[in-house]
Amino acid sequence: MDRITLFKQYLDEKHNTTIVHEHYLNTLREYAPGTDLYMREMHFIISADPENPVSISDLASSLDVTLGAASQMATKLEKKGLVSRFPDPGDRRRTMVSLTESGARLFQEHLEYDRRSLMSMSDMFHDFSDEEVMKLIEAERIFRRALHTKANE
Repeated sequence: MDRITLFKQYLDEKHNTTIVHEHYLNTLREYAPGTDLYMREMHFIISADPENPVSISDLASSLDVTLGAASQMATKLEKKGLVSRFPDPGDRRRTMVSLTESGARLFQEHLEYDRRSLMSMSDMFHDFSDEEVMKLIEAERIFRRALHTKANE
């Protein structure tokens, strides 16, 4: 098989994986009893500091989303009682976010959810050596850099 055909096959597989991953991201799941969230919402929760308020702009940066997207997410999670928003006392132009008691509890419960998910994923790849898993990780890094380069051309 020539190299162009091989790369086309790789990109086709990557495209199919991306579609499945998007579906996974956009599926409601129960991270804790009675708390159904989308993965993006949960990532917002776990990006917040459970003990100290964080600015919306810092959350946007850590999640690699726009300030508007982070603000919309904060509004949704505030309506669900998981975060509270308030002006930064030192700079009233900035909005701060803190986890509510329910949000902090969910943060902690998610640690266990993540542990179970990682164990399950690890089991799926039980035939792979650590070196093979490292090659998968490096391939993802290379692909991400290539996409980033193409996006900025």
